[in-house]
Parts: sequence; structure tokens; C-alpha cells
Amino acid sequence: MINRRRALGAALGLFSLSGLSLAQQPAVTCTQGVGMLSQRMGKAWLCLPDMALAERAEAVLRASELGFEQQLLQQLQKAASPEQAGSLRALRRRYEDYKALLASTPGPETHRELLNTASELLTLAQLGSAPRGSTPWQAHLAARQRMLSQRVALLALAAPSGPGADAVRRERQAAVYEFEAGLQTLRRAPGGTEVLRERLARAETLWQPLRSAVTGSGQPQPVFVASEQLLTVLDEIATNCQALAA
Repeated sequence: MINRRRALGAALGLFSLSGLSLAQQPAVTCTQGVGMLSQRMGKAWLCLPDMALAERAEAVLRASELGFEQQLLQQLQKAASPEQAGSLRALRRRYEDYKALLASTPGPETHRELLNTASELLTLAQLGSAPRGSTPWQAHLAARQRMLSQRVALLALAAPSGPGADAVRRERQAAVYEFEAGLQTLRRAPGGTEVLRERLARAETLWQPLRSAVTGSGQPQPVFVASEQLLTVLDEIATNCQALAA
């Protein structure tokens, strides 16, 4: 049933910016970042074959797609330079390919294509990001932490066998180390509130199950559940960091 609905959605049109309404509210906030959402989509798609996760994974996938499309539309409307607008248009075109892939049935033969496309989306999202301006550096780091939490989950679930497997493992391990370093940097940064410190401590606690899941067997259920739980707290941390003085 899920695959038939997805195929119908793909047939009706992959991505129409003009058909989106900014008044629509996805289950994720539009401030989460298209980079993070691109990785979360792939993670959710890989979990669709697991019957215990299928319904939740489908909901996460749909909400992430909607959040991505809304935020991309907003960024295109507010592009600060021709270069940024060009990167965002390239991101939109590549997203159409990604969404077509996400409308298919997950399988080992599609994992490499998923990884390649998700990596390209992440690069284009970074190229199309807005200038930092007066946004606190902690907010940018917190946003990257959100992306990394979903990136490590995606890399664990889509790990290929044969050629390229070692490279994916190395990238996953590098993302794990980067996440842990970022968390420590945020915890040691001056000027944080008590609420922020408590949430950072909570994030560190929630990170441990995800770390174990992605560096172990990479089974869908523990990876999906742990990454979603961690993301909830990371969203709160990002909101707190956004309020800090630059």
C-alpha cells in the first residue's frame, strides 16, 4: 500500500515549488535545515521495509520532504546573491532525482545511489546556505550537530558491501568523531543558560544508544529510534543557541 501511494505521488509530479503553500506546517520545523532533512529522508526511506517501523518511517519521510520543500522555497525567495541562487536551483534539480528514488522500493541495489545522491544534496545545501551574519556561532554548530545525527544514521543503514564499503565506514566514523567533538565544544562554550546545559547533557546521554547502534550491527529499529529521540533534543538545543548573543 505504501509503495502504491508513493508511486502515485511520483506520477502526479515530483516537485512543484509553485504548488507549495508557506502556510502548510510540517511535523518538522522549517528552521531545521535542508541539509539535515535530506539525510533524515534517506534514513526514513531505508527503514520502510521494517514492518515495525514502516508507519513511523513513512510519517517522518513525508514530514521531512514537506519541510525540505518549504524551506528550499523560502531560501530561493531570499537568496542574497546570484551564486547562492544558482546553488539552490541546482539543489532543487537534484532533489527531484532524490525524490524519484525515494518513491521506489528500498533495496540493497539502491543503497549506493542513495548515498551518492544524499551526499550531493548535502554539498549543494551547504553551498546554498545563507551568509552567517549575526547568527551566533553556537547556532551554526548546533545545526550541524542535527545534520550529523541523521548522517551517521543514514551511513549505518545504507552501508554497502563490496567495493566502497570501507570508504563508507570511514566516513561514518569521521561523522561520529565530529559529532562528539561538536557536542563537547557546545558544552564548554561560555555564556550558555542552565536550560541549554541540561539539554546538552541530555543529548550526550541520548547519543550513546545511537553511537552503539551505528557502530554495531546497524539494524533499522535501534538506529531509527535513537536518531529520532536525539534529534528532538538537538532541535531544542539549536533553538536555545539561536537566542544567544553573537
